[in-house]
Amino acid sequence: MKDKVTIITGASRGIGRAIAVRLAEYGGNLILIGRDKSKLDETANFVTEKGGKPSVYAGDVSNKNFIDDTVKDVLNKFGRVDHLINNAGVAIFKKFVDVTIEEFMAQMNVNMYAVFNFTKAVVPYMVQNKSGTIINISSLAGKNPFVYGTTYAATKHALMGFTKSLMLELREHNIRVAAVCPGSVQTDMIIDTPVAPKEISKVLKPEDVAETVAVIINLPQNALVSEIEIRPTNPK
Repeated sequence: MKDKVTIITGASRGIGRAIAVRLAEYGGNLILIGRDKSKLDETANFVTEKGGKPSVYAGDVSNKNFIDDTVKDVLNKFGRVDHLINNAGVAIFKKFVDVTIEEFMAQMNVNMYAVFNFTKAVVPYMVQNKSGTIINISSLAGKNPFVYGTTYAATKHALMGFTKSLMLELREHNIRVAAVCPGSVQTDMIIDTPVAPKEISKVLKPEDVAETVAVIINLPQNALVSEIEIRPTNPK
């Protein structure tokens, strides 16, 4: 990845930050995207310490104009996008009778529409170059139902259908598309929610998910892992 360009959404904290720091060990240009500029700058410092070259873009990934402008600027500066890690996510855990349409759409806008728009922006260049990797950070919630997860699971099920179909479409262009489906991860997303584990120290760490992403990217170009489930070994 020394000369590669990698876009990582939701890079200001949690899984996104862990992915950025892990991939920084290989060098390369890491495009860090998120809402919180100060947190992105913290991630950028960690990336630099590990040997990567960070670029920070602060904005709302549910805004298509922000996405298009960001990708355009990246292409103008570097002339390429080699890897896209769609990690940014929103989760609102409520029973269906309590959730609002606005809360559902807030999740859909980030968990699905942002993925669609980022992918739409970079795929033409990947097709032109006959190379690229797209990794969508989904969830076991994209494959399994759970109480309090009606709207969140719906967005992740949509993401899984999108990812699997896209993989079949783009593989003929030598582009790899994969879904990573973690179980519970030690992030702010689940703390103080109805689905928080009793012992959070026993669930996955963001670094576990980051290592999975690194494995997918570092496979030989002729090898494609289209989907990985990752769970805590012993959560109880």
